[in-house]
Order: sequence, then C-alpha cells, then structure tokens
Amino acid sequence: MAYYSNGHALESNPSLRNHETEPLLRTDESAISDEGQYVQSAGVTRMEAIHRSASGSSGRATLWAISISVIVCAWAHSLDASTTYNYHALATSTFAKHSSGLASLSIATGIISSVCQPFIAKISDITSRPYTYILVLAFYVVGYVIVATSRTISAYVIGSVFVSIGSSGLSLLNSIIVADLTTLEWRGFVSSLLSAPYLVNTWFAGKIVSALSTGEKWRWGYGMFAIIMPVALSPAIFTLIYLDRKAQREGIINVASSGVARRRALARAEGHQVEDIPWVIRVKQLLVEIDAFGLMLLGFGWTLLLLPFSLKTYAKGGWHNPSLIVMMVAGTAFLIAYVLYEVYVSPVPSAPKRILKNKTFIMTVIIDLVYLMAGKLRDLYFPSYIFIVKDWSVANWTYFNNTLILSLCFFGICAGLFQRWTHRYKTSQISGLCVKIIGMGILLKGGRATSDTATLIIAQIIVGGGGAFSVVGSRVASQASVPHQDVALVIALLSLWSTIGSSVGAAFAALIWSAKMPMYLREYLPASTTDEEIAVFFGNIKTIRAYAFDSPIRQGAIQAYQRTLWYLIVPALVLSFIPLTAACFQTNYFLGTQQNAVMNVAPDGSRIDTEVDEEETLAKPKTFIERLRVWAGR
Repeated sequence: MAYYSNGHALESNPSLRNHETEPLLRTDESAISDEGQYVQSAGVTRMEAIHRSASGSSGRATLWAISISVIVCAWAHSLDASTTYNYHALATSTFAKHSSGLASLSIATGIISSVCQPFIAKISDITSRPYTYILVLAFYVVGYVIVATSRTISAYVIGSVFVSIGSSGLSLLNSIIVADLTTLEWRGFVSSLLSAPYLVNTWFAGKIVSALSTGEKWRWGYGMFAIIMPVALSPAIFTLIYLDRKAQREGIINVASSGVARRRALARAEGHQVEDIPWVIRVKQLLVEIDAFGLMLLGFGWTLLLLPFSLKTYAKGGWHNPSLIVMMVAGTAFLIAYVLYEVYVSPVPSAPKRILKNKTFIMTVIIDLVYLMAGKLRDLYFPSYIFIVKDWSVANWTYFNNTLILSLCFFGICAGLFQRWTHRYKTSQISGLCVKIIGMGILLKGGRATSDTATLIIAQIIVGGGGAFSVVGSRVASQASVPHQDVALVIALLSLWSTIGSSVGAAFAALIWSAKMPMYLREYLPASTTDEEIAVFFGNIKTIRAYAFDSPIRQGAIQAYQRTLWYLIVPALVLSFIPLTAACFQTNYFLGTQQNAVMNVAPDGSRIDTEVDEEETLAKPKTFIERLRVWAGR
C-alpha cells in the first residue's frame, strides 16, 4: 500500500534516512518482526517528530492543553468509579438478583470491555483520537441512560455493557497518550497521576452514595454521569478537534491526527504517490488489521463459557440444564476455534509472534491475569459482606469500599516516584506482591473471614499498597519491553487478558457463593426461617440489612457471610503466589530517558546512548540544585 512507509523504501533511497527514520532500521532480537526485521510505522515515527517539534511556546501550550484535558476526563471517570461501584449491590437487589446478577454483570462487562479495546485502538488509528473519544462517549452516555431507566436485570446488564465499552475506551485513549509523550523513568508516575482524582473524589463519593441509596434513587446515581461525562470530556474533544483541523489547514499532522493521516502525510513527504482508498476497502482493511473475527471468537468463547457459572443457581436443574450445557460446549468450541484461527488462518493475529516471544510481556500478562482473578474472587461480594457484617451508615460503607481504590491510587503515585528514583521496577514489584499476600492473609480468622474493623481497614490498605506497586510495575515493564510501534498493542492486550482473568475470578466467585451461602444461611438462621425467606435473603441483601443488628436473623446472616467469604479468600490467597513467581522471571530494564528499553530512542525519536544515559542518570548529585534538576529530568 502506497501510504505505508516500509523498510525497502528506506533501504533503496538513502536520502530518506534522517534523524526520524534512522533509529527504526536497527535490527534487535527483541524487536524483530515476523519477517525478520522490525520497521516502525510512519504514524509512530511522525508522533515522535511531533513531540520533538513541541519545544516552542506554542508546542508546549498544546501539550499542556492536552494534559489538562486528559486529567479532567480522568477526574470524571474516577468520580464514576468511586460511586457507581457501590450501586451494583443495591441495583441487583432491586431486581432480586443480587447473587447471580453481580456475577453476570462482572463477567459480561469484563469480557466485552476487554475484547473491544483492540477495536477502539485501531479505530483511533484509522479515524482520529477526538472522533474516537466521541464514539466511546456515545456508548458511555447511551449505556447509563439504559441503566438508569432499566426495569429488568437484563436491561441493567446490557446498559452496563455499553458503559464498560465507553469507559474502557476512555481509559485506553488516555493511556496511549501518556505512553506516547513520556519517558520510561516518568512513565509509572505520570500514568498513576491519571488515578490521582480518586484521592479527592473518594471523600465526596460517600455522601453522594448515601444520598442516593434509598429506594430507587440509585438510578440517578448512574444517570447523572450521562450529563457529567460529556461536560467533563468536552475540553479534551474540542482541543483535539482544533488541533486536527489546524493540521489539515496547514497541511501538517499532529498528536490529534489519525495514524492513517500520519502515514499518508509522511508518504507524500517521501515522494510516494498516495491514492484515495474507498471507504469499503478501508473498513475491510480495518477489520483485518484488528483481527475482528478472531477477537469475536475470543469474546463469544469466554462469555459463553463463564456465564453459566453465574446462571446455575437460578437455572432449572442447575448444571443439568440443557441451555447451560450448550453454552459451555459452544464456549469451549469457540475458544478452540480462536486458537486454531490465530495460528493457521489469521493474516494479522491479535498477538503477533514477536509479542508472544517477549518473555517480559508474557510474564506481565500472567501477573495481571492471575492478580485480577484472585482480586475478583475476594472483591466481588466483599462490599455485600461489609454491608451485612458491619452496622455502618451507607456513607461509611462507601468510604470503606473506596479504601482499596484510595490505597491503590496513593501508592501507585509512590510506586511511580520510586521507579523514578531507582530507575528499576522489578524489586519494587516483587516487594509489592509480597505485601499484598500479607494483606490477603490477615483477613482470615480460623475457619471464617474476620469482621474486626481495624483488621478490615488495614487489610484494604495493605492489599491496595502492594497491588499498586505490582500494577505500575507491570504497566511499565510491558511498555518498556516493546518498541514504540507496539506500545498501543501491548496496552490493549494486557488489558484484554487482565480483564479476562477478572471475569474468570468472578465466575468462580459466583460458583462458590451460590454453593455455600444458601447452605450456611440455612445453618445459622433461626430454625423458624422458611426456605422461601432464605431465598429472599440470598437474592436481596437489603432485606437482611433491614433487621436490627442484634436480631437473630442479622447475627445468623453475619455468621453465614463470614463462613462463605472464607471460601473466597483462601483460593485468592493461594493464587496470589503465582504472580509473585512470574515477577521473578521479568527482565529488569533500566528506566531512563528513552521511550522504551528496546530501540534506545527518546519519545521524540532521537537516538540515546543507554550506557551513557544510565551512567549520567545514576551519578549522585552533589548539591541541592543538582538534586532538583535530576528529579526534573534535566
């Protein structure tokens, strides 16, 4: 295709070799493509040139405008996550589907939001980032409108799926922008700053949830974000659209332009003839490039395989229900077909061979996949557990639920600063995983989960703190291990498999919960409690909460919840040792002023002598001013 630059054009025409393209011809074992030589796309090359051109006042103002817009978007997104997470238990209880509804919701939203990310990444490359922002915002708004007006659990889940597509798209676009514009030494810190608004919003979230927790006011808790997010995202969209149109007027390209626009512009600059491509062919190319068929097989496979775990309790005949059997068989068949298609048929596999051979990236996938699987095992019903075993107000319940997020965000920033100081990530990640295991372990008290207030709070802080060092470590390690060309791909793939891990955890949590909770409710509730009442208590936690804390019903339910949660925490604790083991096999890259640790180039595409960079970076400053300059990256 004429509008793609390629290695042969550069090889045959030495005049095209310049400070932008020269670093891209390096052949390195960890950066080799399937054909034997890695060639960076013109889109990424031009992005590096844009970063280099931002040295003037107008360029810096542009980068500041983009940064502020992204932070505003992150603020609204964090307020969403800090509040709506707490409505899930209330909303599913409204439909009398608390136990199965939570699991179905988590599985459906998790798988679909993860599978859609490669689609979104490629759409932003084919069109442009501002218009991709508009697309994902439309999913987000429509989803919350459906959720807020839902009258059945099915409508609620469908709306939540739309929201998850929009929400994951916003996060993905923000992450790609950060990865494009930052060096490795600051990557962890700057990416963690996107979560910094949680540190403020957490304190407002409790009051918001408390005000909207009675009756069906939770609908407004969801619906208000159909208004807030468009307003918050408008600065980012308008800024990027302005840059995009300015680029078109001036015949240049910038950070807002699509990847296709960058490739076409560079091809023209190199003297190639660029032909207009019909939109039908462009769409076909898009579907091939994003491996649409393969990702659909993957999404259908995991969805059909995992949903029966949450539907089993209410299905007639349980596991013997023909529909559940068909779903699981079909899901397994889809997953087998996915593997065969990717290996033998797909022209553009969703995970290229150069990625599958990347040891560090594979280790980060294992770490995050199992990390989130174990986390979802523990966390899916944890807010429900606290809602029953503690006699807290709704506001205090919300504050506690946000403690984990608060800890993750605060220690995520600390982890980024620690990486900036040490210029490594492996040791801190291993230490964080060890700390997380301790936090999981102290939740156990004999054969049941603890209900001690101090222990619960300390555990949340420890799990969040240790998890933050792991998450930031995986993020930086995965991006450091690949060339700039593959950064967006590894962000999407890491998110894809991590979220699948979360969905698997939710499926097993639902299976354990549905098997143990009714049994323990029958054991610990008064003998006069009927089976019909137990079914109501199992499906709607608000009915248990309505009883006085000292009543036999409430105390019996507390014991049942403690015994059941123990069966979720123990396997989560055992699984937590797998990420710890995988972390030991990562390459401990030096985090310096390069964009990645493979190609030895800066974010602007210029070459970096990594040995000199490491020597200068690790040289101890002698004065206070020198220390400030080191931390400022100068």
